[in-house]
Amino acid sequence: MNLKEKPPENVFEPQIAGTFYPSNKRTLEKDLQNFFENAENIYKNQNIKSLMVPHAGYDFSGQTAMYGYKLLYHDLLLRTQEDYKVIVLAPSHTEYFKGIKVLSKDFYKIPGEHIKIYQNHNLKEHIDNHVFVGEHAIEVQLPFIDFIFKKANKNYSVLPILVGEIDNLEDVVRFVGHEIDDQTILIISSDLSHFLKMEEAKKRDRKTINQILSKNITDIDACGKNPIKIANQIFKEQQTKELKYTNSGEMYDQASVVGYVSIAYYDSIEQNKLIRLAKKAIFDKLHNKKQNYKDLKEIMPEEYLKEQGVFVTLYKDQQLRGCIGNIQAEGTIFESVIENAKNAAFGDPRFSSLTKDEFLDVRLEVSILSTPKPCTLEEIDKGDGVILKKGSHSSVYLPQVWAQIEDKDVFLGTLCEKAGLSYDCYKSDVSFEKFSVKIIEEKR
Repeated sequence: MNLKEKPPENVFEPQIAGTFYPSNKRTLEKDLQNFFENAENIYKNQNIKSLMVPHAGYDFSGQTAMYGYKLLYHDLLLRTQEDYKVIVLAPSHTEYFKGIKVLSKDFYKIPGEHIKIYQNHNLKEHIDNHVFVGEHAIEVQLPFIDFIFKKANKNYSVLPILVGEIDNLEDVVRFVGHEIDDQTILIISSDLSHFLKMEEAKKRDRKTINQILSKNITDIDACGKNPIKIANQIFKEQQTKELKYTNSGEMYDQASVVGYVSIAYYDSIEQNKLIRLAKKAIFDKLHNKKQNYKDLKEIMPEEYLKEQGVFVTLYKDQQLRGCIGNIQAEGTIFESVIENAKNAAFGDPRFSSLTKDEFLDVRLEVSILSTPKPCTLEEIDKGDGVILKKGSHSSVYLPQVWAQIEDKDVFLGTLCEKAGLSYDCYKSDVSFEKFSVKIIEEKR
């Protein structure tokens, strides 16, 4: 916050800064960055709907929690939506009540930041600021959320919900589920078993984790039992994955431990990562957003880090809307997709620059080229990509062009014209190379 700006009003002050996590902003940021760097890159193209993450002190469970948040971060990097609602669903540790409770504040303060609280008039009957006093299970998640969403350059607000005893689970499921859309992330704040010997804790926690993963909860040992039940009902059709399990005995006393786990609820995304990357590159340029693609490179399959020729093609209403690429490798496939996507959208001289409205309608295609090989006119077959060269003149057709031009003579004649040569130049005194492509199409 700029010192000249008026401090926000109607703020809920931090309750546990300095105990569960550092009260100094720089120390907190350093801890979070260390957790982030030490968490493995395990993103496999999931559309993250919800995370179950622990809420103990950062020394105990911070690293485990970051496994979930880092997975979400990589998903956010590839999304083109900008604004999100983050619901934090947590058990109450300080007050007994039935149902759910929400805050009536505008901001929740953490060290160095004021986090905007999501406002909804439908929540009025559940307001009770008092039950949040001294509570840690929601606040311990806020620095993680702020760190990840800012790192991903996304806007967000938080809806904190404390869960008490529940008489009718279905009513709460409907209420919370009504707040969830495609731009909502649900965070379930919960630890597992408490104060058991290490080996017994591991067995008890494994039973609980297996029930959560199978969504067949009969008897789980977790302080966030009710939030977990709510999430399992809301996301009963989604897949689940255990990301990281630890317990306090791995660092401290093994005679009395607390269990921690990160679990993701998600849909598998059929859209290829390169298509998502190309759309993201175009979106960022459209909206003048700076993007560090380094973290995205770390979650790309090895095959996309090889150096090959790449073309990116845009279609609108089944018609070409831009196509730019490189025949020979000019970097990795990953790097070429980013640059060629932007160039196809904004640098193809045959078309005006893509607009924000058009972005919603275009369909993308990525072509990964094999190494071109010299060939004769007679060796060119339908389905080949073809490069024609004569002196300083050259042109290329991708194999996809055969779908519009089936006749070989017309195909080669227009290829000559594209190079600025006479229509029949292909019959003599030119050289050819041919190649194949792997075509990745955007799924609609």
